[in-house]
Amino acid sequence: MKGEPSISDLVRMRMAGDVEGLCRAARSDAVDVGAFATMALGGSTGSPEVVETLLACLRRRENPSVGSPWQAARALGRLRAERAVPELLWLVAEGPHSRGQLDRPAADALVDMGGPEVVRGLLDLLDRQTAAGKSTFRVIDALARLRAPEAVTPLLATLWSRLPAQAEHVVRALGAIGDRRAGSALLVLAQSPASGEHLRRAALRALHELPEADWPPAHPYPAAETLLHAAQRDPDPETARLATALLSRTADGRDHLWHVVREAARTPDAPECPPHAVAAVCAQVATEPGLFVTSAPGTYHALLRHQLRESAAPAVRRAAAGALAAFSGPPAADALLAALGDPHVSDTAADLIAELTHPPFPRLLSLLTKAGQQRGAARALGGIGDAEAAPALLALAADLTAPAAVRASAADALGALRHARAAAPLAALAADEEQPGTLRARAVRALGLIGAPESLPVVLACARSPHEAVRARAVAALGGFPVPEAARALGEFVTRALAPEDTGPDITRTAVLALGRIGAPALPVLVALADGADEWGDDVADRLVAALAARPEAEATAALLRLAAAPELPPKVRYAAPLGGPLALSRPAREAASLALVERGTPEDLAPLTALLGPGAWFGAQEAAVHALLRIGTAEAHEHVLAFCHRAAHFSSWHVEALDVVAEARGVRLGP
Repeated sequence: MKGEPSISDLVRMRMAGDVEGLCRAARSDAVDVGAFATMALGGSTGSPEVVETLLACLRRRENPSVGSPWQAARALGRLRAERAVPELLWLVAEGPHSRGQLDRPAADALVDMGGPEVVRGLLDLLDRQTAAGKSTFRVIDALARLRAPEAVTPLLATLWSRLPAQAEHVVRALGAIGDRRAGSALLVLAQSPASGEHLRRAALRALHELPEADWPPAHPYPAAETLLHAAQRDPDPETARLATALLSRTADGRDHLWHVVREAARTPDAPECPPHAVAAVCAQVATEPGLFVTSAPGTYHALLRHQLRESAAPAVRRAAAGALAAFSGPPAADALLAALGDPHVSDTAADLIAELTHPPFPRLLSLLTKAGQQRGAARALGGIGDAEAAPALLALAADLTAPAAVRASAADALGALRHARAAAPLAALAADEEQPGTLRARAVRALGLIGAPESLPVVLACARSPHEAVRARAVAALGGFPVPEAARALGEFVTRALAPEDTGPDITRTAVLALGRIGAPALPVLVALADGADEWGDDVADRLVAALAARPEAEATAALLRLAAAPELPPKVRYAAPLGGPLALSRPAREAASLALVERGTPEDLAPLTALLGPGAWFGAQEAAVHALLRIGTAEAHEHVLAFCHRAAHFSSWHVEALDVVAEARGVRLGP
């Protein structure tokens, strides 16, 4: 074809609603022209002329790139062109080894169409491919996405022919369809040792997708709950968890779960009650305590208390603590207070006590003087948030005879209370180099949470401490002081990462995160760091982008624009860009900056967004900018999108989608 239309010509055709011109262009031997026109026709009204053109493109499989059969398949799906169903089914039957690998877009198009004819065609294809021993992956996936109930019986027949190695895909499809008729087969698979770990787990997940109102599935013998007993004690903890959740749906199932806990108390080493299965029961009780309500709960409370106190497995004790708090409420306080002395359970018990409706505040204060339970009691008091605990916690933090871990827990609690009067004694503790480094670090962390201005000099000094833990906590704590002095210090920590006395990547990341918490006073530092962002690794640059994205100021937008528009670093110099050279970033950092600009899409952001559409901008930044402009949705924003599309050298699906949005806003239709 001579005189092939340009991209700009095609854009004008689309915006003028020129169906005839696009149909001619779709038959072009020029790859870009044919691809654009074919994709554009997918947004038409689906006239007979358009469908015939797309079918002609679909049939040009002697050279799949010419005539764009891939795009033609997807366009026919968008148009729900029923005339194309036989052709698309044939392509799916050809499989992934056909020329052009058109089975995937053909299956996607059939799913887009849906309807009885598509389902019948796929089921017929499933039957033929199963009988011939061919791969049925694409067909089964399409039936699952269509959620076709007619597919349940054929899929069950396919399931037994695919056992054991290839059955998992069929099981996932049955779960996606969510028809109760699959329940019986899935139960059998879930309990059978022959299924294998992955298939049993997949069967249980599929059972979870069945309608809960239809639970339990009908099964002649034994009952559904009985079939789940083996899965509940499966060696795989996730399988046991899934089975436990299913058993909790019925009274018989819940009776069995209590039986598991009871038998574990009687015979701790019984193989039918492995620790992870008992922990799964307790975790389920904690998650849905309302299901386990009974008129005589005393026995069950006693079972949970026994597991909390006596189980040899820390995981069971922690899960039992959660179950007891959720199931028993305030009466669980005694057992939870006792558990504060268990080093494996103390933190869990403390957090649960703090969440009780009426936490035992006076008793916790008294435990601050009782060895073994002090650390947990301090944590619980911090979680409760009552400032009346501050004097006792201050006394414990200053007690030189108490273990360092106990004093550190008291410092943590004071920080959680945000108790301003604690700032001075905590600052003294943090500055005392004779104290253990871990204790000083926790005191510094508490100072950051309190944020008292008078403690800033101590935190700044600790940020330069030779003790690694103290230094790291202090850098993070500076984020609690929203003042320029703290921001400048953090900026220095970031830039020092390139010096011989490297502060280390962890400190650098922590410093950038802290700058983000400072807010507006940190903006000048963040902007300055953005100009040298090519000197950091991807993780640091991502955190810098996140900090800038949180700021609404124009300076932050301009900095994000520079990051998004920066050229990409070659892979070999990704972490070693020449100092003093032009800004260059790795792809992940530029993508993050582009997405941040998209989120800022307001009419006031037109200038920076349109700057991303310049000829030298990164391609990914351009796509993000177009999406943002479309979201703004003003006539001016749409003009910028059209101007960009007219200049484009190559087209992707998102270009066409952008033109569709603008055309719809202007009332332009492709077809009658």
